[in-house]
Amino acid sequence: MGIQCTTAEVERSSPARFDRRVGLVIPAFNEAPHLPELLARCRAVGPAAIVVVDDASRDGTAAVLAEVAARAPEVPMRVLRNRANLGKQGSVRRGLRALRRWELDAVALLDGDGQHDPAELPALATLLDGHDAVIGARAQDEMPAQRRFSNWAVNAGFRSIAGVDFVDVQSGVRLYRKPLADALGARLPIRGDYGVEYESLVVLARRPAERGEDLRIAAAPISCRYGAAESNHGPRQAA
Repeated sequence: MGIQCTTAEVERSSPARFDRRVGLVIPAFNEAPHLPELLARCRAVGPAAIVVVDDASRDGTAAVLAEVAARAPEVPMRVLRNRANLGKQGSVRRGLRALRRWELDAVALLDGDGQHDPAELPALATLLDGHDAVIGARAQDEMPAQRRFSNWAVNAGFRSIAGVDFVDVQSGVRLYRKPLADALGARLPIRGDYGVEYESLVVLARRPAERGEDLRIAAAPISCRYGAAESNHGPRQAA
């Protein structure tokens, strides 16, 4: 028993909206400029709930979230604010735990910087029919050279250590069946930064041995717009 990761393609005729109950978790730190457009695009795909975790932002993130939540009552949206900065991992953990009691089929993680297109999530969610989790593998066409090298180094390291090719270990776009999302929320450390992508895989690696069953993960291509954003993590944080 162990983890199996296979590459997958989504159907061109995939739904524009979720065909199942999916909750979104969005960690946000100083993302005021990106959140209005990102959340509008998230609502357009019909999630069952949206949880945004404001990681003690110092810009106008709190005010933006309050305004967006007030004018969009059709989609349940919960805004959580960390009193102290917990890092991305701590924010993801808190968001996952906030959805524990929700009756959902799956939970999707999406970064708050607007680099990823929420419109791609419904198609990725259909892969959960045959997999326990989905990793959005970012297109490398527009990936800055430093990130491309970092991504290659981390993927190669995990492939060497774990014997599994996750294709894009550093991707922040993940979808989990609800039981798996609940397990991550219960086991991720309370603090931590961009290591959440790696720490999540470590947590998941323990599950097959505990439950006596394989864990099936799909890596599927997604687009990514980088703009002027700079990477905050690299190979050294995977240690």
